[in-house]
Amino acid sequence: MALHTSGAGGSVSGKSYADPEGTASKERYVYGVLALLEQEENNLTRIAERTDRITITANLSTKTAAIDLLLNVDAANATGGGTSYTASHYLIGSTFTAGTGGNSTAPNLAQAAMEAVVALKLLEIDPTRKLNPDKTVITRCTHTLAASGGSNATFSALLEFPIEIISLPGGGSVLEGKVFLS
Repeated sequence: MALHTSGAGGSVSGKSYADPEGTASKERYVYGVLALLEQEENNLTRIAERTDRITITANLSTKTAAIDLLLNVDAANATGGGTSYTASHYLIGSTFTAGTGGNSTAPNLAQAAMEAVVALKLLEIDPTRKLNPDKTVITRCTHTLAASGGSNATFSALLEFPIEIISLPGGGSVLEGKVFLS
């Protein structure tokens, strides 16, 4: 399991519904952020001219979620010759909070989603971290410089995320990301 610290007051904790007092994982955090982004996209108003999108299709038989993410981002030259990418949120009325003192300090949900996917991909490409070395969860994780939706770049990701179906004590169930890293 890749450990995650969400920080105080964060909208997404990375803890399991099955063990809310247990350890938070990066896998559950990333899936939680992406699921929250999809939920907001389905319920909030989009800023005109933005082409950002997320789709999550859960397959309960295979216990995987196919996730396709596209975010409009702004690229800038960073100190030392690198490039930084910033995503502004494309939905009006988001109540996302990164939390204080945690691993993510993203100012909005779109930025949190991009940062979370990149952080998880960096862990996934470390061969010592994968529980199943033959399985790749994040098959695309790219920044592309181009004119798009009022920004000068895009971030896109394609994931085949393992999920768990957690039965809630009062009835019903919830989907969460399954731990796949050591």
